[in-house]
Amino acid sequence: MFLTLGLSASLGACTEVPASSEPEPLAEQSQSIKNGTVWNPWTQSTQTWTRNVVRLPGCTGTLLNREWVITATHCFPNGPTTDPSTLTARLTLADGSVASSRAVELLFHPQYASGVDVALLRLEDPIDPGVASLPLYSGTTASLLGRSVFCAGYGAIDTGGSCSTGADCASNQFCQWGVCMTMNDGPLRTAWFNIIQDPVDPVMWYRFNVPNASGQLELPGDSGSSCWDGTGLTGIMKAGNATNYNRQTSVEVFRDWVNGIVTPTQVKVVNQPGASCRTVPGGQLSYGTDGEAFNAGTGLTQIVCPIQRPGDAGFANVVDMPRLFVLDRNPAADVCCHLQSKNPSGKLISTTDVCSSGASSGYQSLVLPSVYDNTTWSQFSLVCSVPGSASLGLSGIQNYRPRLSMR
Repeated sequence: MFLTLGLSASLGACTEVPASSEPEPLAEQSQSIKNGTVWNPWTQSTQTWTRNVVRLPGCTGTLLNREWVITATHCFPNGPTTDPSTLTARLTLADGSVASSRAVELLFHPQYASGVDVALLRLEDPIDPGVASLPLYSGTTASLLGRSVFCAGYGAIDTGGSCSTGADCASNQFCQWGVCMTMNDGPLRTAWFNIIQDPVDPVMWYRFNVPNASGQLELPGDSGSSCWDGTGLTGIMKAGNATNYNRQTSVEVFRDWVNGIVTPTQVKVVNQPGASCRTVPGGQLSYGTDGEAFNAGTGLTQIVCPIQRPGDAGFANVVDMPRLFVLDRNPAADVCCHLQSKNPSGKLISTTDVCSSGASSGYQSLVLPSVYDNTTWSQFSLVCSVPGSASLGLSGIQNYRPRLSMR
């Protein structure tokens, strides 16, 4: 059985060329843990970080928080020009169901062409992971040497006989690196590996001492997967071969870049009343004594709420909304809101809608995903569709709290 950590050959992954003293590597493709331990993260009390492991097309990724997935650049053979909307992350939940989201942004590490094989995906519809946020290991590559790490991923689960093409393999197998590989049968798989020095670049990469005592090593199936040392994620799976070679990109060379994007520098958090909002032409708004903005009409109306974007500390280019309080008093329709940015040229960037859940007399709290726009002239706004009056009263916006940050 395997745990896979790489991109399948059908996706056209690159091949790493080793120094003459190195074992012949596998392509930077699907990697798996041979004889990997079947692992249900939701029934385990340890290694709960594995509840954040997601499937990507041909690869594995890890949710760093509800919006960002970390994986490997070689999972995307078209490079940085890959359309993120063609990529979907899937997380298996505790009840066995699957939460999924398309990507809205794909970022390659600036030194990816030099070997820093790390990419980030921002999800269109955030997925709440098992662990709200995962840290990255804070030390150097050298400080990892000799340490054991716990690795998890999806992919091929066993090797078979030699092959030249897929026709030489069974129906549930594929041919890669001259060996028939058994396809993943669903579960997450795991193994412990001991870290040793990479002889080519001991800072950028490290290796595993494989096979381990249980005969496990990374093989085709899920490049981009992560490992954990007890304090944070230590690296991203990069390459290997079928006998004695596994390599990961060490967190030391990508930690600052990832943290700068996933947890950007906060510029300002602003509490704004619903009374700041305005309706589009044709709508009717009324304002409450506590600063609420209500839809006073009988039909659905759109309300636009400005978000301040001060430039005294540089113009923030990321806006999210950790708190939005809405009033939904119409049992036939929900209050649905999103963030958007628009610049003078007319370019509009919008997030997906997040909606209230049923009518009630009290307020409901919504959390909106982030929008990114680096154009300094762009204006950020909150936009909500608010249903008309009903027996419970008027629906509207009570107040909202945008958070402005700088990548």
